[in-house]
Amino acid sequence: DQELEVLRYISNQAPVTARAVAEHFASSRGLARTTVLTVIERLRKKGYLDRRHSEGQDGIYVYAPRVDQSE
Repeated sequence: DQELEVLRYISNQAPVTARAVAEHFASSRGLARTTVLTVIERLRKKGYLDRRHSEGQDGIYVYAPRVDQSE
């Protein structure tokens, strides 16, 4: 399932930009950037991801799992 793969990747790399996630899945799975961004946004709306502004970089968001992996 794409959502689970993206969530696992973000959990392992957090905090991570959407761009980095999209680049990873483009090279490893051949997924389009828009597809990955849609999956990230869907996970955020479902409450699995938090999004915050990256420090020192206007307009850049970083994503992290809402709940720590150990919980």
